[in-house]
Amino acid sequence: MGSYSLETHAFPFVTEKDYADAFSIMQKTVAALAAEGCPYQGILYGQFMNTRDGPKVIEFNARFGDPEAMNVLTLLTSDFAVIAEHICKGTLSPADVSFAPLASVCKYIVPDGYPEAPKTGEALSFTPQDGVTVYYANVVEEDGVLKTLTSRTMAFVGVGKTLADAEQLAETACRGVRGNVRYRKDIGTEALFAKRISHMNGLRK
Repeated sequence: MGSYSLETHAFPFVTEKDYADAFSIMQKTVAALAAEGCPYQGILYGQFMNTRDGPKVIEFNARFGDPEAMNVLTLLTSDFAVIAEHICKGTLSPADVSFAPLASVCKYIVPDGYPEAPKTGEALSFTPQDGVTVYYANVVEEDGVLKTLTSRTMAFVGVGKTLADAEQLAETACRGVRGNVRYRKDIGTEALFAKRISHMNGLRK
């Protein structure tokens, strides 16, 4: 239903060791594939859950994670085509990839009743806003009218100097959607952020 990132591109509830451990797991996975005669070149998205004993793998995907990729790619300042070319050639380096030092908040609009019984074919409309990128997902246009389908409809990504700035932009965009849809208002808020910090602090005691 949404995700967020800070202008530092880090989180206070993810320690440097947590990050290093998760990255090491990714490196070992790629190395193991190469050792089996299947060198991997492409996107490898590792979904991790941070626990008392450090990060644990939930799943791997050979694609970008959604909606997390929307946070990341919206802040990408280098040429994605060049990145893809380097991936294909096996020459990609950290110097080829750069991101803006900004925060981003992604909030998904979904049909009313989602996920158990989403109401499809519902008309919706919105007004584009500065500072917000719109990603169309499970939506269709019929005779010039946008209509919901069975899954997440569209995402609004607000970008700002701080998490609060980005959240306010995404929230305003979501509130401006007209139609039989809903979204999570707490994504990227200071209250939810504080809850995540408190949760990890509790686990580490």
